[in-house]
Amino acid sequence: MKVILKKRVPNLGHEWDIVTVKNGYARNFLLPQNLADVATPKRIEQAEKRMEERVKKMEELVASAKETAEKLAKIELTFKKKAKGSKLYGSIAEKDILAALKKDHKLDIDKDTVRMKDHIKELGEHKVTIHLAEGVETEIKVSIEEEK
Repeated sequence: MKVILKKRVPNLGHEWDIVTVKNGYARNFLLPQNLADVATPKRIEQAEKRMEERVKKMEELVASAKETAEKLAKIELTFKKKAKGSKLYGSIAEKDILAALKKDHKLDIDKDTVRMKDHIKELGEHKVTIHLAEGVETEIKVSIEEEK
């Protein structure tokens, strides 16, 4: 059965995607949960228009993200923290990096874009990945110095 998704469904598709699913999956899950509509010719036409709009928005978003990535690639953040040896008292988290970018460089990026495996807990230089859009990532240098 062909259906048009109303919302993003993991492992199936995004909003306005036209997908083919088994009849039981559509009748018992997608349609009752209001996640999809049956694909009629009129709805397919509407979905295709919405898909074109979504593609244009994504292209604009990626272009904007590339500009921001170029700015971010040149940035090096420096934090001064108390430490014992090379270990910090506390840590540097995503929110600290976002606050520094906003304060020092006037860049307001979303919280979910900063990707760290673990919070930074040692002195020295570290690299932090910033994921701005699908296929657009950059790394920034973060230097942690001992506060005296």
